[in-house]
Amino acid sequence: MKRIVNLKILLPAAAALAFILFACSSQVPSVEPEPGPIGQAGSSSSISGDKEGGSSSSVTSSPTQSSQDSAPTNSSSSQGGGNVTSSSSQGTTANSSSSVASGQASSSSRSNVSSSSAGTQNASSSSRANSSSSAGTQNASSSSRANSPSSSSSSSTASQVNPVPGGKEDYKETVGSASFDMIYIPGGKFTLGCSTNCQPGAVKPVDAEVSSYFIMKGETTAAVWKAVMGESHAGGTWYEAIEFACELSKKTGKNYRMMTEAEFEYAAKNYKDKLSNIGGSGMQGEEWAYNSWDADKHMGGKDPVGPTSGAHTQKTRRDADANGADRITSRLIRSIDGIGPATRLVVSADMAYPPGYVPSCDIHAPKLEGGEPTNSYRDRRWITGDGSKWGKGSIAIGSMDLQVWEDGTAKLGSTAGQWFTSNNITFVFVPNSGSITKYAYIFLDANQGSVISEKDFMNGGYVGRFEKTSATGSKPSVSGLKSGEELARAQANFDTEFKMVDMEALPKTADAITSAYKQDTRLLDGGADKGWFQDNTSMQGAHHYRKDVDLDEFRFTVNQNNQRAAVLAVGKWFTVNNTFLRVIHKNGYIADYLYTVTSGNSPTFYHNSFMGYERADFRMFKKETNGSSWPRTTCGNICSEEIPKGLSPAAMYVNDKEKGQSTFTPAKCPSGGCR
Repeated sequence: MKRIVNLKILLPAAAALAFILFACSSQVPSVEPEPGPIGQAGSSSSISGDKEGGSSSSVTSSPTQSSQDSAPTNSSSSQGGGNVTSSSSQGTTANSSSSVASGQASSSSRSNVSSSSAGTQNASSSSRANSSSSAGTQNASSSSRANSPSSSSSSSTASQVNPVPGGKEDYKETVGSASFDMIYIPGGKFTLGCSTNCQPGAVKPVDAEVSSYFIMKGETTAAVWKAVMGESHAGGTWYEAIEFACELSKKTGKNYRMMTEAEFEYAAKNYKDKLSNIGGSGMQGEEWAYNSWDADKHMGGKDPVGPTSGAHTQKTRRDADANGADRITSRLIRSIDGIGPATRLVVSADMAYPPGYVPSCDIHAPKLEGGEPTNSYRDRRWITGDGSKWGKGSIAIGSMDLQVWEDGTAKLGSTAGQWFTSNNITFVFVPNSGSITKYAYIFLDANQGSVISEKDFMNGGYVGRFEKTSATGSKPSVSGLKSGEELARAQANFDTEFKMVDMEALPKTADAITSAYKQDTRLLDGGADKGWFQDNTSMQGAHHYRKDVDLDEFRFTVNQNNQRAAVLAVGKWFTVNNTFLRVIHKNGYIADYLYTVTSGNSPTFYHNSFMGYERADFRMFKKETNGSSWPRTTCGNICSEEIPKGLSPAAMYVNDKEKGQSTFTPAKCPSGGCR
């Protein structure tokens, strides 16, 4: 089975190389069906056991083995947030409240509220951070990059304090006809990271400490997944693993959650003999971790949850393919929407959640409410008004400081001007004087999205996530304000870049692509001896991407070990307004991207993906001559060869009607038609 790690491009400056390792990573899922959860099932399943856990279901867990630790934890919880008494590490009564019960919770559009092991929880709103103290009062700041509870039932999970029967002992959890074992791991201090025989993705050692917890003995099986979720399942994304943890928490009354990197590594280093499915071979057996990806370092300290806790950004997989190195300390990046790693859950033994950890039921995949707006020259989703602005997101390169008003006024950094949009995919800032700035964009929800600009990020451009944040200052005065359409038509390249197009009428089969549809010749690779290349091997990765673009066929592959691991897009192609790219295979498989190409002697080909397995992730490609600089150690002769014509896209993507397909939703024409 194959899982493909994301690649980073080869950049001319060493500083940019170091930054891109973190900032520019997005993942491609495996090219074959993955191990672990392959079926979901029954939210109505009965739960058997001998202890109530605060859920409406009857829950029990049977101890399976005595543990070496001391006094049992006796706890009870209230579904609505009341008083929760537990023998925690502080030995006090924890009055924990959810965002819909007795606590003080002020949530933003994607806020979270997490519970502490002792004291009173206060949830206050802020623009980005999730913060909490280790004891006493926990302040859980609402994060514009975490996801808000959708109902009181999901929020209330955060106020439960792990009613684990039998104290600090291993136990068996039964859900319907399925069961799994939970192993008690007494907390302790250890060295997180790798010092010898290290895989490239591993990092230098750092001191860390974890509190006691329970961990699944093995990875989640298809039977357990089905007993909890109730539907058949074809793959496992990070969000699906989080949703599984939430539903299991509701059924059992325990706070099941995804393991952190520290919890995985501590258990694997010290209690491996009590666990199964640790240390697989090749790319099999990799497991999701809660942590957002940080390429440079682990976060040490007490119960570390990593940077940007709960954010919509690239995540980390553990027990990762180590290429002969130490697998326990190896770690690889993966798109949050990527298909693949198995799920192994944990439950804290002495507190509800580690400080700063976003509860499972408070995390949701971003979603555009109300669908795609009607096509116009002013996409109202961009309007921020006086108190907000669009700023730099969780994974991005460059600077973003954009404020937009309904009347057409805009401010980019300190520069005043006007704005318009085209086909709900292009935002254009028109300054009072000087050249325009164009962004190709994808909104993830009302408060975040992803953009790529036509300027190289080393020359004032911006690529990556953008997010709505608070803003101060006054609205600039701009004279001669035009409507969006007037502003668009005033551009010299209106017909080729900005005119409104009936996006719903675009070809959906290869045969429907006629000469009437244009091809942006900037995408051509320059001949059989050249190709567009995104290199990850120089950045300690294992794969690279290649695009060969000819007038009659577009080809895009992932390569490793002298093999084309996956064909991501292949077929006839066309472009719209030098911004939208569609590739259609003869079997009907469609791949959609937004793109920009920078100017100069060494252009960069950026794309922003609509594909379900990497939604709104971006990549960067440089044009290279075959064999000149591509590392043969990872891709052999493939680096010196043109991608053959006539290939077929990977069957996994073709057959997966959700994650393998394009998520592009064309904007409908207004009542007067697209003009």
